[in-house]
Amino acid sequence: MINRHPEPDLLVEYATGSLSLAQTIAVTTHLQFCEECRNTVESLKDIGGDILQAGESAAVSDGLLDRIMDCIESGAEAVAAPVKKICSDEVATDLPEYVRNLLPEGDLSWRKLTSSLKVAPVSVGEQDHELSLHRINPGGKAPEHDHHGREITVVLKGSFSDEEGVYQPGDFIVREPGDKHRPFAARNEECICLSVLEAPIRLTGLKRVLNPFLSFSPS
Repeated sequence: MINRHPEPDLLVEYATGSLSLAQTIAVTTHLQFCEECRNTVESLKDIGGDILQAGESAAVSDGLLDRIMDCIESGAEAVAAPVKKICSDEVATDLPEYVRNLLPEGDLSWRKLTSSLKVAPVSVGEQDHELSLHRINPGGKAPEHDHHGREITVVLKGSFSDEEGVYQPGDFIVREPGDKHRPFAARNEECICLSVLEAPIRLTGLKRVLNPFLSFSPS
């Protein structure tokens, strides 16, 4: 059961196309699991369409339609369906199809942060946010950390818990700057999450000596 959803303001930004690419991917991933939020987004789009129809029309130049059609024809190849990539990493088979289609061919570049936690970047051409997959071993712990910027996490497989609750597949968790937590994966299954960072995390406690070595790589 999904207990954590994007805030209404975030869904409004999503429906109006105001989010960054990585944030849009995170919300879209949540929508793969959550019918309630899918319906909300559709309603928001309908409301936006009604507002546009109710607005006053404006005069346009005589050649505008011709220019639009020229752009559509010239861009036809660019909007064709892309060739489907196949990610052969063992993690990929258990992920939602939408997420699998974002992954590169071959294996993912997993980087070991602790004995229990690995991170693999997902490159989508993002300029401001880091998009990645996090993999926590069954019963494993991520190091305690706080945040310089907002962090969005969507649970894809398994579950984890922290000081504020337990999170299942589809849950959409937002941590704001200054929030501190330490995720624990459930003991019976590894946990895979999609994560969006707008600034590097900051380890606390004894592991804070590793902070200078933490990377932040939008891509």
